[in-house]
Amino acid sequence: MRRVVVLIAAIWSVGCGDAFTSRVDVVARVGPYELGVDRLAEIMAAANGLQLQRPVVEGIAQLWVDYTIFADRMVAGDSLLDSGYVGAGMWAEIQQEIADQYHQQLVSGLVSLDSSALDSVYAAGEYRAVEEYLFPVTDEATTTIRRARRASAMETRSMLEKGTLTWTKLTGSGRDSGSGDAPPELLLIAHGEQTPAVENAAFAMAPGEFSQVIETARGYIILWRPPLAEIRDRFRTEVQHRLEDDFDRAFLAALPARWDVNVRKGIGPVVRHLGEDPLRAKASHEVLGTYRGGTFHVSDLARWLQAMPMNVRQQLATASDSQVTKLVSSLMRNAVLVREARDSGITTTPEFRADMADQLRRRTALVSALLGFPVDTLPALHSLSGAERQKLVQARVLAYLDAIARDNKRLQTVPPFLADTLRAESNWRLIPAGVDRVLDRARQLRAALDSQPQPARKAPAAAPVAPAQGDTGASH
Repeated sequence: MRRVVVLIAAIWSVGCGDAFTSRVDVVARVGPYELGVDRLAEIMAAANGLQLQRPVVEGIAQLWVDYTIFADRMVAGDSLLDSGYVGAGMWAEIQQEIADQYHQQLVSGLVSLDSSALDSVYAAGEYRAVEEYLFPVTDEATTTIRRARRASAMETRSMLEKGTLTWTKLTGSGRDSGSGDAPPELLLIAHGEQTPAVENAAFAMAPGEFSQVIETARGYIILWRPPLAEIRDRFRTEVQHRLEDDFDRAFLAALPARWDVNVRKGIGPVVRHLGEDPLRAKASHEVLGTYRGGTFHVSDLARWLQAMPMNVRQQLATASDSQVTKLVSSLMRNAVLVREARDSGITTTPEFRADMADQLRRRTALVSALLGFPVDTLPALHSLSGAERQKLVQARVLAYLDAIARDNKRLQTVPPFLADTLRAESNWRLIPAGVDRVLDRARQLRAALDSQPQPARKAPAAAPVAPAQGDTGASH
């Protein structure tokens, strides 16, 4: 069965020296390792669903580069877990942690509410805390069903008013019985956040009162305003969240002005085409924006994008100019936020760094095992000679490439930020002339295979684009 597989966007080799380009029988090199044209063509031709296109060839060759560098280092005895590699490999998580700690430092004490302050907030009426019980009505409900649900809501409201039914009994919470069941969600309502009917009802109730039955798009609801004594802890938590949100909005809104953040005009085409050549983009110094004391380049955007979900990267090619500007502005804001946090002395804790090392250990162990090098077997390989190590690494990396070419579900890349670092430390290259030869040879082999009698095959389903890879190709 053919599977349409697009492993990565186009990758072009750059770097110095013409010696490599004269070897058209080689498509990629990593130090003494070579990926031959014929071998890669065989892998691609045998994987019937693999598209014979330049971006796919370059993508698989780039995967070979990353796997080869990674496997060679692991087999040679480098765990890739010292502090430098952990800092590089877990870059995105570390940026987030620094920003989170800075946020916590800023809001600490800012939104603390003692008992007296909490009483004042509850009495002031800026926020109204209510619980809700819904009698749901779907869009497809008939008039008869709607009438029945409304009648049920009206009857329930009457029973609550008479005291023949308690709110805790209605909602199934265990506050009266001590069963431990959680009470309904506490809704903290401010003016302008709800429909007029809901808002008017919420702000008209005294503590302990029930609303009349309210018709909404979701169905019929009854509100109850709990006395503060029954919801004190939950009310404090919700108000603190609101105050934090208000602070965050004001703080982040002021950040661009405080750092003089300016996004260049006309960057839409540059950003939209970034995915066509992610490796070259990661080496680009083209300016997308400036801020006080710094510049935001295409390479910075490419790096931040690696930490984003795949769907964000896939949508970038069709983003409007305003969406591009919004994205770049947001990422520049993140960058200056982290810089401001570091300037304030924020660092990660030893416990967090230990957790990052453990996470990277698990990720590298997974890739190592898939390449045929379970971590518990690595010590026995450390004593191999250079030639023996090279032969073993080459064989197992090619075997894994063949496996993922046939079944993209098995694809597991080297952690991208770690791959960036390893590539920057290594002598590697992709060879454009070799890519052309792979395409020609793979098409010949595929045609020969397709001409042979084969069982009926199902039409292929589109497969996802694999994660973007790291840095630009170069010789070091």
